[in-house]
Amino acid sequence: MNRSFKVILGLLFFFTLTGCFGENYDFSPPTVSVINPNGSNEQEELAEANIEWEYDKKYNKETEDLVSLARKQNKMYFNPGQRVEISMENGDFNPNGIMVSVWQNEKKIDLKYQKNDQSFYLPKEKGEYIIVVDLHADSGDAQYVGNIVMQ
Repeated sequence: MNRSFKVILGLLFFFTLTGCFGENYDFSPPTVSVINPNGSNEQEELAEANIEWEYDKKYNKETEDLVSLARKQNKMYFNPGQRVEISMENGDFNPNGIMVSVWQNEKKIDLKYQKNDQSFYLPKEKGEYIIVVDLHADSGDAQYVGNIVMQ
């Protein structure tokens, strides 16, 4: 009886460890979304523009015309000067730096990214902008773009 118990316990331990080794990890670049936190929590996923992912080269891509790619995305509407949040999901990575900027008529405006709550404030001028999020991580670099309107 005692020997049978030890064998069963040993098999249980063995199969438990086997299950741990079978985990499937996601080393792809993250999905980046912009969130409007003002009540509605509307969320829009940004398009992957340029990716240089060192873990797996299959994710690498290069976009020649960021403006055209951004303009093809759904427009996101915000108030001038509004606080906006970023969500990064999927993938296994450690961010080394995140930079957010907006472009209007070839004029770049760098926005101050708040790492503690993953947010930033939009410019106070109305108009249509292209948003660019640059992610520098231990697994590589990725750039995301979107189309925003301040009204």
